Amino acid sequence: MGCRTQTCSRVTIVFIARVWSSCVLLFGSLTVLSPAVAARITERPDILMIVVDDLRPMLGCYGDARIRSPNIDRLARRGLVFERAYCQYAKCGTSRLSLMTGLRPDSIGVFSNRDDDVANFRKRRPNASSMSSWLMRHGYHSQSFGKIDHDGWHVDDQWSVPCSPGRPGEMLEVVNSKQPSTPTVIAERFACPVMQNPDVPDDHLFAGRMTRQVLQIMQNRDMKPPMFLAVGYRRPHLPFVAPKRYFDLYQPNESWLAKNPHPAAGSPVVAWFNSDGYVGAAKRLNLTMPNPPTRSQAIEWNGYEMRSYQGVPNHGLIEQQLQLKLLQAYAACVSFVDAQVGRLLDELEKSGQLENTVVIFCSDHGWHLGEQSAWSKMTNFEIATRVPLIISGPAIHAGRTRAIAELIDIYPTVCELADIAPPSQLEGESLVPVFRDPDSVDVLRDRVALSQYARFNEKYTGRALRTDRYRFVVWDAKKGGQVVHRELYDHEADPDETINLADQEQHRQLVSALETRLRSEFQERGN
Repeated sequence: MGCRTQTCSRVTIVFIARVWSSCVLLFGSLTVLSPAVAARITERPDILMIVVDDLRPMLGCYGDARIRSPNIDRLARRGLVFERAYCQYAKCGTSRLSLMTGLRPDSIGVFSNRDDDVANFRKRRPNASSMSSWLMRHGYHSQSFGKIDHDGWHVDDQWSVPCSPGRPGEMLEVVNSKQPSTPTVIAERFACPVMQNPDVPDDHLFAGRMTRQVLQIMQNRDMKPPMFLAVGYRRPHLPFVAPKRYFDLYQPNESWLAKNPHPAAGSPVVAWFNSDGYVGAAKRLNLTMPNPPTRSQAIEWNGYEMRSYQGVPNHGLIEQQLQLKLLQAYAACVSFVDAQVGRLLDELEKSGQLENTVVIFCSDHGWHLGEQSAWSKMTNFEIATRVPLIISGPAIHAGRTRAIAELIDIYPTVCELADIAPPSQLEGESLVPVFRDPDSVDVLRDRVALSQYARFNEKYTGRALRTDRYRFVVWDAKKGGQVVHRELYDHEADPDETINLADQEQHRQLVSALETRLRSEFQERGN
């Protein structure tokens, strides 16, 4: 697998992430090493990591023929497509911190996007090496562009050169609608339009400018030492801003609307109401969001992350025509990012490195587009936790696998591909065994995914177990620890998770067995 001995040429590991920023390649000096150690380092693969923000598997290579994603699709034709890959927490900060540290959310103890929480984590776990710092320790030049860590959470000392996340607030990049050709600006958060389709070239927006600078790095790189380049694209995170030509690719109709727009029958409000963190945002507008809400109130206020942008009602019905425009805008952002990924792949091909490159493409979590009455992420449902994951490279046979994978598995996978011993903290598992036998019955049966989400200011935590057939969720109260709700969805009969079976008498034994396994998995896999 990969470039692990002298028998294979240098391999580049490419990780595709949503990143936008300016970048300058400055190689630091290397410690003087013995010839044998130096040779081993130079044989290690380059690593290019690309992570996309808020991208559900809404791609051609994942069976969505409506979406124009030719570049990600060609990557999929070269690599192994993980059809069932999952994040550990469907929110940017915690998910990315888990990805980069190899720790599960309970071990991190960060369940919000508050800066104080991540600072406290780093005080508690000062020896938790990030993927970038661990690779640096083993001879890599590590460099970050755009959004790899949650915005504002990057630590320059964990990289060989200072990170290039873009301007403060780069997520809120918009154009001046009256003068779109002038430089982009950073909008005020609660005055930001939900979408824009300016008639501008790709490089007018940050994603395009960042891609151009990453290309400069690739074109001018020194072949020593090996490189870890992490590239993070922020779209299709809100606001949905992409050049007009990508909007013009789509004219959604009613068939695009969510097939399951209502909360799952028998499901608790805590499962799908994802506006609980936006009570204060509503208050800014002199609106009182019920907290906690009744079932009907929760439906009325659901999806407030998106509703807090200009152009969407703060509560109540989102008219069908507006839903179709939002779907068009999300799809346009996906195609915009796909074009940037294509520029990176083109450069690898032009330079002759594509055949010797391991490419890892993923996102930080999924996204509701009206499913379960929700918009945005921040639930434990399949639509919010399932992510695209594609890995291609030497000795990795192209194909597809239904083996369950987790984002937390990426760190140990990179270590094994780079022939580096992993740090002891890692709580995921290398995916290299899946590369060897992607259709193994044992692999398909034994692998599970764990996700979780804290609700109502961490008053309740829902922990989810995804097995080959079922999604099972237990909601525990923080005070007292008692179980307040359970959810069970049968993916053979109900892939859209429309009926919660947990309270049905005929499933009592199954629920008991799954809860026992869930508790065991969360205990055994955490530090």
